[in-house]
Amino acid sequence: MTAHPQISLAELPDTSLAQMDFLDSTWFKTHGPTRQFPTPEHVRSFSKPHQSTHPVRFEDLGLIVKFGSNVSILEAINLWAIRRVFRDQVPVPEVYGWRVLELEGKTPEVFIYMQLIQGATLEQRWPTLSFTEKQIICSDLHAMVSCFRSLRDNEPEHVISSLSHGPPTDRCLEDMPSLKPFPSRIRRKVPDPQSIEDPWRHSLPDNGPIVLTHGDLRPANIIVTATSPSRVVAIIDWEQAGWYPDYWEYCKAMFTTSYDGEWCGYIDQFLAPHAAPLEAFDFYTYTLGLF
Repeated sequence: MTAHPQISLAELPDTSLAQMDFLDSTWFKTHGPTRQFPTPEHVRSFSKPHQSTHPVRFEDLGLIVKFGSNVSILEAINLWAIRRVFRDQVPVPEVYGWRVLELEGKTPEVFIYMQLIQGATLEQRWPTLSFTEKQIICSDLHAMVSCFRSLRDNEPEHVISSLSHGPPTDRCLEDMPSLKPFPSRIRRKVPDPQSIEDPWRHSLPDNGPIVLTHGDLRPANIIVTATSPSRVVAIIDWEQAGWYPDYWEYCKAMFTTSYDGEWCGYIDQFLAPHAAPLEAFDFYTYTLGLF
């Protein structure tokens, strides 16, 4: 039997820290241990008022900074862990550190400093790719997804959670008080929701494996080479990643695409289909108004 790679929760960086520098990262090896990141205030100066913040690129430093009140240190933890365990097998941006900026009367903003990956998104490149290149991309993704889904932690109990066993961070669960069972709006309005029969609950099995899940595998979050033949060079945006049922990745990938789009027809090439859970997932997300 092939041994699964493992990550110990005790190894994970401390998320309670307002400032973290990974001094063993490429950034500090290249620039020296005393080199400072662009300050949060400087990074914020590139954002426009009343607009959603976007990552700020520092091309000359090979650096990109993802920041905002909706950014979580947990994403940095996810990147750190994936790179630590899998290296080049699952290419992700190397995380160099983070900062938390306290703002009076407002939600603190998190700044994640990480490697700037050169390339185009698969979303940008897809219309120009040949059939053969699309097959190669799916083959790359299949190998990477199979790899990170093999990860296990050393905890005795497997739970649906963030990587560090905190609350799950998937956006589809923000309005759901529990994962088992998924409550619909109708069931939530009565004192005893379990008293109402749920015809979809049996389609979401409780006895399947819990695996590491990216949670947002769509072309915009896949970086590929800008030249042909195109290959995957990184999977980005791990903010929703965590431990989820084995069907969750497939349901989320289908959830984030158009069912009549070409990309939808390729998802089965790198993720095992889960038809019954997908049908139930569609019902619950539509009921909750998440579509």
